[in-house]
Order: sequence, then C-alpha cells, then structure tokens
Amino acid sequence: EAFQGEKLVLIENEFGEIGIDGGFLKDSGIQITEMNSRCICCSLVGDFGDALGKVLDQFAPDRVIIEPSGVGKLSDVIKAVQGVKHHGEPVHLNSATTVVDAVKSKMYMKNFGEFFNNQIESANTIILSRSQKVSAEKLETCVSDLKSHNGKAVIITTPWDELDGKQILAAMEQKNVLMEELLHSLEGEHEHHHHEHGEGCSCGHDH
Repeated sequence: EAFQGEKLVLIENEFGEIGIDGGFLKDSGIQITEMNSRCICCSLVGDFGDALGKVLDQFAPDRVIIEPSGVGKLSDVIKAVQGVKHHGEPVHLNSATTVVDAVKSKMYMKNFGEFFNNQIESANTIILSRSQKVSAEKLETCVSDLKSHNGKAVIITTPWDELDGKQILAAMEQKNVLMEELLHSLEGEHEHHHHEHGEGCSCGHDH
C-alpha cells in the first residue's frame, strides 16, 4: 500500500510445515520463489547474504522487505544485510521494525527473555498490535516496558484499522538517525552469532 510505483521484493522466512503467507501471496498473483526450508538465523551470515545479492542482481528491485517471521534475531538479520553490495554499492538499510503484541508483551518478555527482547532492542520502530484490546493504563505500562529496553525507537500505539500504510512508513523512516546508531553499535560488537551445521542456535527451535 505504501510503496505504489516501486518495484518490491519480499523475502519472508516461513517457519512451519505449511506456507500460509505464501499461499495468500500466490492467490494475489505474486511470484513466489522458495529458497530453502531452514530457519533464517541458521543461514544468515553466508547463505542469506549470498541469496540477497542474487535477488538484487536478478530482480533489481527499488526496495527489499525482509520478514524473518519472528524466529531469527533482528540483530542477526541486520548483520546479514550489512556488507551486501549491489553493483559495488552497499545496500542501504533504512529501517528495522518489529511488531509487539500489546496484550501479551509482558508475558513474552518473561517467557522468551533475551530472544524476544532482541527484537525490541534492535528496532528503530515498534508497532503495537491489538492495542485496541487493552486499557489505557495497560497500554501505558506496555510502552514503558518497551522503552526500558529501547528508549529511542518510535512506538506506534494507534490501532491498525485507524492507520494506512503511508502513515506507518512515515513513522518507520523518520528515525533514520537511530537506524544509523543501531548499525554503528552492531558494527562495534566483538561477539558474533555463529555455529557450525548441526550445532544449536539461539532461537531455541529444532532444525
């Protein structure tokens, strides 16, 4: 909706036996190419970076949207995109957005801990879903909890049915300064998420 007139590629990591979103997209007449069936966080650094480069060469899109379906750390997705070049020019990462369930966010923070919080801490925009289903007091608590992990991100609390795509995009892209700060901090980290094939990864899922 927000990208009328642009050539888009959506890279989505579907985690599960049935590709639900792919089915919806096919029904809409959108071309679907299945790349692999592995969790995105297990193939990020090598395979994913190479795959993104091939997508850029093959389709030459104006914009790429990467949707890791919540099973890969957002910080790892950002790292995977860094360093990818197209025609010698680095890919520009203009936004890192996560969606948080306003009803269950506190429970998710407790149950999924660092893995869930990484999505929040690595985002420059946080969109609350189901915000219309909580009281003003609970919504305020939810926002406060989010700010304790990321005090700089734009937090969208308006119910989805009161927003359009262009309004969401405007919120996502107004924090490009924060996006640059996030990229800089990730570049400065000395620890790297990496494991050999067959070893466990931080997402906690079986592969």
